[in-house]
Amino acid sequence: AQMDSNIGASKSGASSAAYYYISKPGEITMSINLWGSVRNPGRYEVPISTDLVQLISYAGGPTGEADLGAVKIARVVRGVNAIRTVEFDVDLERLDKLDEKARRLEPGDTIVLGSVSVTFREVFDVATTVGLLAATILNVILAYRD
Repeated sequence: AQMDSNIGASKSGASSAAYYYISKPGEITMSINLWGSVRNPGRYEVPISTDLVQLISYAGGPTGEADLGAVKIARVVRGVNAIRTVEFDVDLERLDKLDEKARRLEPGDTIVLGSVSVTFREVFDVATTVGLLAATILNVILAYRD
């Protein structure tokens, strides 16, 4: 069945930009940039009805480091006399509180999924390792004392 439709993904080499086309024949599409902590970041050509959650799903979902509480959307707004960029945050951790306006995407949007603090993780990993090493040394010292 997939052979008969135009739904698919096209991805260049690992070091080059990725472009994904996800549409059925005859659908009106829009281009969206998806960056950051998703499995397949890149430029997506998706149906005009695609919302934020669907787009992230097309990208394979968020990675383990993704901060779903602070998804950023940058949108170009064309006014009568000027073109400006508007940025806003969306909290995807509470999908039940997310209104339709926050989920809606517009052509040319750039979505960025940031990551949780890697520094905290690194500090925690080092502290855990140091604690285990200290406990092991203390056990060896106590074993030789007896």
